[in-house]
Amino acid sequence: MHEAIADSLASLAFKLQSEVSYGANQMLIRQSLIDAIGSAIAGYDSPVAKIAMEFARIGLGKGDLSPWFFQAETVTPTAAAFVNSSVMSSLDIDDGNRAARGHLGAAVIPAATAFGAIRDVSAEVFAHAILAGCEIGARLGAAESKPFSASGRWAGVGAAVAAGVCLGLDQSELSNAISLAAHTAPLVAPAGSRSAMTGHIKEAVPFGMLSGVTAALLAQKGYRGDPDAIESVGIYDVATLADFPATTFAFKRTYFKRYTCCRLAHAPIDAALAIVERERLTVNDIARVTVRTFRTAIELPNETRPASFESAQYSLPFAIAVAVLGGSDALLPLSNDSLLDERIFALAERVVLMHDPTLDDHYPVSTPTEVSIATRDGAVFYEWRETADGDPGRPFTDKQLIEKVRTLASGKIDGAHLTTIIASIESKIPSAKDFDAALR
Repeated sequence: MHEAIADSLASLAFKLQSEVSYGANQMLIRQSLIDAIGSAIAGYDSPVAKIAMEFARIGLGKGDLSPWFFQAETVTPTAAAFVNSSVMSSLDIDDGNRAARGHLGAAVIPAATAFGAIRDVSAEVFAHAILAGCEIGARLGAAESKPFSASGRWAGVGAAVAAGVCLGLDQSELSNAISLAAHTAPLVAPAGSRSAMTGHIKEAVPFGMLSGVTAALLAQKGYRGDPDAIESVGIYDVATLADFPATTFAFKRTYFKRYTCCRLAHAPIDAALAIVERERLTVNDIARVTVRTFRTAIELPNETRPASFESAQYSLPFAIAVAVLGGSDALLPLSNDSLLDERIFALAERVVLMHDPTLDDHYPVSTPTEVSIATRDGAVFYEWRETADGDPGRPFTDKQLIEKVRTLASGKIDGAHLTTIIASIESKIPSAKDFDAALR
């Protein structure tokens, strides 16, 4: 009888403890925490965050932990993690994973922070929880069979691992937590299969996080799941999972975002801005913008007049138009006012998306895109991007990520508090309690 996938993943989670000290992993864990700060600052005052806080208070109860930037509130660790996950993912500027086709940090980091803080685990255990949660969640995302589901499905399993490590589960308990999380994680269709993105749910990352930490807590108390849950749900290629190496590989495919919109829009935005800057074009010069790209990007809702803030995040034409009109910082973050701007709509309607089947197989490893801008005087300018800035092949530096935090914090966080927050993570990985305290 073959070893159950949940057992092998639990075993891997414990083996990864020895890889926390590797320099590349230390850097990427710390950068993930820097980026989590930026995402939290961007989204803590969003409508989604306020709704999540109301739900946490009423539905999950009072406790001893304050969600980030809600220091007047104290709720349970699960509630705090749900609010923080909702905050991080609300503006679609949280990190993602190239191998897994979606987002992990907004599930794993809130889970590791909440349960790490309440248990007062060391910086080493906190780092282990993040590394193991992201690695195992990303492996499941990478092994998903078509049609793909949204990130919450496998990010929730990563959250179960992160919470389980902080709770001190043994290998058998962690295996059970993984099985429970695999069976209870939300099953949400990807953006491309939905006609509109008018709801707040998007990738369902907070719901994956909620099911994941619930699975870890239940496993700690002896609640049993089916050992073959991963095999039986029918959405994972078990042979692919079994063939993955018994060392860190998926976590290394983490990417960071420059813009508050779907990652598939980032390479086209980078290319369009490069043309505009290089050729010194104005909006009035532009007759047409053509984006030649892969099928998954074409299948997004891509509304030129988005029906909601969430729909705007999943529209290549709209995001490109915002960036060309306002520069890259116009998407850091995207403003609700942009949904009322006729100039943006007019330019978005001049953006043409063209499917190139030869690019399909490159995704999700990269996001290849060619953008051409035709001007009113008949000239055409081209720019190619193999993938977006912030990807593993075009990584951001610490300085760039910290600058992203500062830009997002402008007008929202006072200087002294921002200095304290940045100092907590600038040179080393803090303990979960120290990281949590800095954000409160």
